[in-house]
Amino acid sequence: MPLINKYYFILFLFLPGTNIYAQSLQLTAAEKIWINEHPTIRLAYDNNFPPFEWKNDDGIFTGLSVDLMDLLEKKLNIQFKQIHFKTWSELLTAFKAGHIDILPSIAENKKRQQYILFTKPHNISPGLVISSKKFSSTSELKHKKIGVVNDYFWDDLVSRHDDQFNIIRFESTKDAIEFVVTGQIDAMISDLASITYIMNKKSISNFNVVPIPFDKKKSLKLSIGIRKDWPILKNILQKALDSISNEEQNIINNKWFTLKEISIEKKSFWQDEEFIFKLKIFSMLIFSLFFTIIIWNRSLNSKVKQRTLQLEKARGQLIHAEKMESIGRLSAGVAHEVKNPLAIIQMCIDYLKGEDNDETIISILDDMDDAVLRADTVIKGLLDFSRENKLQFVQGNINEILEQSIKLVRHELKQNSIQEINNFDSNLPLLDMDKNRLKQVFINLLVNAVHAIKSSARINDRAITITTSFIKLNKEIKELFILDYSQLSNHEEYQKTLIIGQNMLLITIVDNGCGLKKDEEKKIFEPFYTTKPVGEGTGLGLSVSKTIIGLHHGIIRMNNRTDNEQGVEIKIFFVLQD
Repeated sequence: MPLINKYYFILFLFLPGTNIYAQSLQLTAAEKIWINEHPTIRLAYDNNFPPFEWKNDDGIFTGLSVDLMDLLEKKLNIQFKQIHFKTWSELLTAFKAGHIDILPSIAENKKRQQYILFTKPHNISPGLVISSKKFSSTSELKHKKIGVVNDYFWDDLVSRHDDQFNIIRFESTKDAIEFVVTGQIDAMISDLASITYIMNKKSISNFNVVPIPFDKKKSLKLSIGIRKDWPILKNILQKALDSISNEEQNIINNKWFTLKEISIEKKSFWQDEEFIFKLKIFSMLIFSLFFTIIIWNRSLNSKVKQRTLQLEKARGQLIHAEKMESIGRLSAGVAHEVKNPLAIIQMCIDYLKGEDNDETIISILDDMDDAVLRADTVIKGLLDFSRENKLQFVQGNINEILEQSIKLVRHELKQNSIQEINNFDSNLPLLDMDKNRLKQVFINLLVNAVHAIKSSARINDRAITITTSFIKLNKEIKELFILDYSQLSNHEEYQKTLIIGQNMLLITIVDNGCGLKKDEEKKIFEPFYTTKPVGEGTGLGLSVSKTIIGLHHGIIRMNNRTDNEQGVEIKIFFVLQD
């Protein structure tokens, strides 16, 4: 099946009605008499089943099922009387007891066939398994916590395998999704329409689709359920459903399924009008930001010339810090705007990968998957750069953290014939640190060093040297700290805490790669600045690393080596508390 036809297939699943051509509504004499004898028919809607039926904030039922029943009510000239219940389980119990005549949207199964008559399905939505973790198949979910809505179609389906799963039941799909994205359960099962609708309304994006084997895929087929002793009503309602025209179908469909998240045209994302509009807004903001900075800098030039060199450096640092804060806020906004559409695209790709595809389609889906992964990596970098996360400080040995970080990149070192030289001081005191964040910094620095060595002309004697040492704070290092922290509101108090001679920890990473150009030393920690070729770096790794070091009350410096050798020398200073 061609790719574009698969998209149409997904869209068709959401369409109410099962007939391509509407039939005229012609009731028999017996059916007309029955309607006259039963002018009021009792029905009940589910309180928590969007987009099909639910009670809104005003206490009024709304959704696709409600609009469908309103249309049937007009066609048949009958009155549906709403009966209210708190939960779906209570509603089913009341139906069995004869307090309800019809249920507008219910899926057929063997258990329900004992007491319900069903029309043909008026809506079909594929089943979906979602998780906050990355599972390669549903087989990996055995003995995991799986969420379903109590007494829904999926509850009956999963309950047949209750020996394989730890089933957690919820009162609504929304509750189950929230438990998934917060990691309180491992996965949940529902239908594509419900998950997509709630995800858009709640701006939820941090989850993955668990692939379902093709032969085990199920769909939620919603029909109108009728009490067992009224077969004539089933025939009447089926005729009314068959009489719904394409225009009437589209009115209901377009109201509840915007379908923005599932495109039927293979357009590039940069051709999308919404993307172009956001890009224009983003460009205007960037232009305004840089224009403001240029004007501001010019107004300060005359004053800066009259100040001392130290004041000039401090003010430049202040401007830089405020620029970083603005870019951080802007980055976070853009990242959040893009992350939700990316999550939906990824969900659709994961779903289509579970189909029976030919090699061409598989190749196309893999390319799409790689593109989404690339974009998601950039977005995560933007969010890391802009997010103010609390660190989890514990005491630890910096040598152990370095060794663990080196272990993770050791394969890269061997692959590129790079020698690892470690000169660790074994008598270093413990340091208050967030171990995972510092690992992130060291891995990023080591990977950058590997890339620098690979891009150099050096073939032999490739090496990275890592040294840890115990030093004393001197005047030169103190000035570096004061310069880095001059943007703090309490920088004067902070300056007083820096005492010449106090204990410090120094980490030095030296490579013999291609080195830095003269103008790169000043820009290297700025966000979005990278020395790597286009497509190989986001320019955020070193910015995030500097932020993490700063949150540990340390500073980082990167310069060309001063020993007449080619390469880069990185120094990281931490003040030790007595």
